[in-house]
Amino acid sequence: MRHFFANECHHCWLQSLVIYLCSITVLVLCNHGLATVVDEDNQRTSACIPCSATYLAADPNYPNMLSNIFVSTESCESSLSVVKVIKIANLHRGLEGEGSHRHLISKLKTIESDSSSTYLDRYNCELVIIETLNGVFADPFELQRLVNRKVYLDAAVFGDTNLELPAALSNSSFVEIHMDLASSSKANHELVVQLPLHVRYPPFDGSGYSNIEISQPDLYTRCRKRNIDKDCQWGVSIRELGPTEKVKWRIPCGDDAYSTIVSSVTFLSALVCALSIVFASILYCPTIYTKDQ
Repeated sequence: MRHFFANECHHCWLQSLVIYLCSITVLVLCNHGLATVVDEDNQRTSACIPCSATYLAADPNYPNMLSNIFVSTESCESSLSVVKVIKIANLHRGLEGEGSHRHLISKLKTIESDSSSTYLDRYNCELVIIETLNGVFADPFELQRLVNRKVYLDAAVFGDTNLELPAALSNSSFVEIHMDLASSSKANHELVVQLPLHVRYPPFDGSGYSNIEISQPDLYTRCRKRNIDKDCQWGVSIRELGPTEKVKWRIPCGDDAYSTIVSSVTFLSALVCALSIVFASILYCPTIYTKDQ
């Protein structure tokens, strides 16, 4: 009997060991498969796009457009190598001005590189800044004036571009600004981006103020060889600068508790003005002058 139980226990131990090893194998394979899926789903940080694609934010898949675009050419690979040479760090942001029209200031510094100035002599390199705006807007005509004054290489607004909509009815918009990196190849050179912003009419709030938060922008650098017309490609790379504090804008807004009073006074004032015009038109009697007089 003891021998029988000993054999049974031995077989049970072997079965448990086999089941345990099979479970470990399955878990390892599953984890490897999941890791592979995650790697495939990660957004590509560098890619090459045709020079005809002027704006990044204009892509319907923004901000995941780099995961879908890649053209492997010799000029593409060389442009990507130049992009990696350019180092940008230390992003500082804040608002300047008063009232409903202010400037969003972004300051960045370039890190010294022995080969950056050499590359920038043979490549056109740009810093692309894309801001996501909610509750505020950038006037595309004002941005175009800055481009005409050579402050920026290019600038455009995408998304909700209706400037008359209040904040409650508007959607987010993207502002894309291009700056030349050729003049920033020196060590510790500071790039300053000034984005003029306007407030949309905020919804009612019991506190009398509406808080707008502007998150960290998306930064890209892109380069291409100079004087290339055939198979022209931009080497584009995402710049990761670490988290920064959100820019906060406290905007005065109407209090819903006084909406009835304000509406009544406004209606009565408009009614009195309209009646005054009507009575003045009725009582007005023009004097007719003749030649004999």
